[in-house]
Amino acid sequence: MSPNLVGWLKRRVAGDTSTETVGIRGAGASSHADFGDPIDEQDLLFAVQREPVAYRVVFQVAHDIFDNFFKVEEVAEKPDPNFDKQVQIVLGKLNAKSVFTQMAVFERLLGWSIIVQGYVDHGVTLEAAVESPQEVRDIVAYGPLQFSVQSSDEDQKEESERFGLPVYYTLARTGISQAKVHFSRVIHFATRLLTHQYKGISVLQPVYDDLTVLRNIRWGMGQTMFRYGSGFPDVEVQGATKKTLDDLEESQQFKSLQARTYFLHSEKTKLEFKGIAGRALDPEHYYLPIMENISAGSGVPLAILRGAQAGELTGSEVNEREYFKLVSDAQSRYEPGIRALVDALIACGQVRTNVKDYKIVWLGGFEVSEKDKALVELSLAQAREKKQGWMTLDEIRGEQGLKELPDGAGKVVLGIKRAEQQPFSQSQNETEEKKIEENRNKPS
Repeated sequence: MSPNLVGWLKRRVAGDTSTETVGIRGAGASSHADFGDPIDEQDLLFAVQREPVAYRVVFQVAHDIFDNFFKVEEVAEKPDPNFDKQVQIVLGKLNAKSVFTQMAVFERLLGWSIIVQGYVDHGVTLEAAVESPQEVRDIVAYGPLQFSVQSSDEDQKEESERFGLPVYYTLARTGISQAKVHFSRVIHFATRLLTHQYKGISVLQPVYDDLTVLRNIRWGMGQTMFRYGSGFPDVEVQGATKKTLDDLEESQQFKSLQARTYFLHSEKTKLEFKGIAGRALDPEHYYLPIMENISAGSGVPLAILRGAQAGELTGSEVNEREYFKLVSDAQSRYEPGIRALVDALIACGQVRTNVKDYKIVWLGGFEVSEKDKALVELSLAQAREKKQGWMTLDEIRGEQGLKELPDGAGKVVLGIKRAEQQPFSQSQNETEEKKIEENRNKPS
């Protein structure tokens, strides 16, 4: 049921890369999406295959979203600890982590994607609605390059809850004729809807123009280094005439001199570079604003885009927090699709449980430093100490999941007990003040 996606993609884009010529352009040889031009799927493919920043924004983020995966937790006073174990066993057999990650790559790059669930049910074909499902046997992620939705396959009934949404998806399956799949067998993902009801936009679309400029800057930097990075030979022949120089050039004795070119002249001929004192422009002043625009458009901090945590430790932690906030937001947007799969597993009886409601709990990727952990522990300890003024010890222990103290020792409020031990007639300060006053009144 699942095609060889890697081989299929390679064959699909082979024509674009094989005819490439040297030059400055924004996209592939067959579709020249320059600055401000419309973007199609082939342009997006070219960007993610050839632009390091685009690759990071699409692939790294997709992998970070599902890297630590998630657990499912019952919403109840005493959650069933076996619920997540059962779910994880079935998800592992379905290779769900890899499938969800591939889905995220397609969805981020091309704007939308689907996961087709291979049911064991009474439906005769994939085109039929799911009927009496007994098992979800496999799941496969598809991107828009492997499937499509024809306008005639959209729900045309205005009174329908799915009006305008796909009823059938057409799969372009490798080596087999096209197959239509009913929506009840599909989990649809599109987290950035804008101008279309069910097709989202690519994460690269807001930054594509900046990627184009960045590519041209990199091309120019490479050409500068190639042409002028090591200089060129300057051959001077004392007292030579033009004929002598011409004869020397025709002799080919300077043919192997590098790099790329040379200048042959007499002492009366002078070569001088005009413009910027013979030096190339500093690319950082032009490169940095483009990277900042890509960071703003993608939500990925600049330090993460560069692939290193630059600066002080605190600055790095701020970048990580900002990045994993982006990851957390993406995770929450994928949750409806995850719940659809878990619900299907429960409905098929592959997860046997009486759980009525549950939540998706993502395992965080951000690592808090030891210093910050210590500060958090200190703050919690100080807060618990203040609570002793109005809460019993057992109540405070209960907040931490600890058992009550034996023999009723935890039924006391320490703050009140301490106050009761203070004498109400006269404080220590009052006693000291009285002694000072008596000493002051003694005759000298």
